[in-house]
Amino acid sequence: AAAEGGWGRVVGGGLRAVQLQSTLSGELLVCLVYFDERLKTVKRGARLPGEQDDAAASDFWTEAARMLRSRLLEALEAVGLPEAKVDVVGRWKRRRLAVERAFVTERFELSDGRVLTYVQPEGQFSNPNAACEVQCLEWLSSQARAICLEQESGGAAPRLLELHCGGGCNTVALAPFFAELVAVEINRTLAEAAEENLEANGISNVRLVRCPCAEARVLSNGAAAVLVDPPRAGLDDETLDIVSNFDDILYISCNPDALCRDLLMLADHQAVSLAIFDMFPYTTHAECAVRIRRRQCAGSHMPSACAVQAAAAAAAALVVGALLVGRRQARPASIAAAAAAA
Repeated sequence: AAAEGGWGRVVGGGLRAVQLQSTLSGELLVCLVYFDERLKTVKRGARLPGEQDDAAASDFWTEAARMLRSRLLEALEAVGLPEAKVDVVGRWKRRRLAVERAFVTERFELSDGRVLTYVQPEGQFSNPNAACEVQCLEWLSSQARAICLEQESGGAAPRLLELHCGGGCNTVALAPFFAELVAVEINRTLAEAAEENLEANGISNVRLVRCPCAEARVLSNGAAAVLVDPPRAGLDDETLDIVSNFDDILYISCNPDALCRDLLMLADHQAVSLAIFDMFPYTTHAECAVRIRRRQCAGSHMPSACAVQAAAAAAAALVVGALLVGRRQARPASIAAAAAAA
């Protein structure tokens, strides 16, 4: 039926969503998300009626998806993209099928001449704005250079602890600046992608550890700086306590509210550099990046001055992020809280 032109009905049956993932390197991953109504009445672990014929059905879908990929390649060639690479994936609650690959390969060119290669698996987090991510990596690299220049002792480069490393996007970019980088990630698929990305880029000075970030205290021994890129909720109390022991902190945040809260808790540190990246154009979201360093007044008789600095950095991140996304009001309640803390 697929060969006779019925492939559209095959890939369209039960289709609930289409997710697209593209790269600067000219690759496109099309994920077709399906839902089977029968799953509502079947207990977890039980077989669906006719599931013994799953292999035949899978082959039938794969043939139809291959036809879809062929049409997409023809369309891309017609608009002047003959070198584009397309893969099609089907995802159900109980299984996933791929015509060829279930990932894309991204390549970022940095201003220092490096070309970084990343494998980005389907269904796992990857930055939705690749061009903007390059700018974020440039900023991180410049801050890493500054930290190394300030902390190098006897010509030896310092060590970096990275929490929430994901698929290793920041890891690959920053590893060359440090003697050793310890990267922490709890998600198995992302950790496997990080290992593959490290190998693809010839990085050998990274130790990847699978564990919750809140349990990474022992891994911080000997590290001179920490990089955190947490989810929207920000840092949990245990992780925040670990991070607070570092003199130099690099913090990437997709939620200015959470960043504001965490900066106020790090009152012994001062903002050294702040950057805003419009990762999500035409939305109410913005990516904030800040480097903070322990103040000389930390532990002295000037706690209020430290709190003022922390509150100012928190409010700045909040205000600039709000203005960037075009809001009429910049989270007045959060800014008021920052001002009150000062």
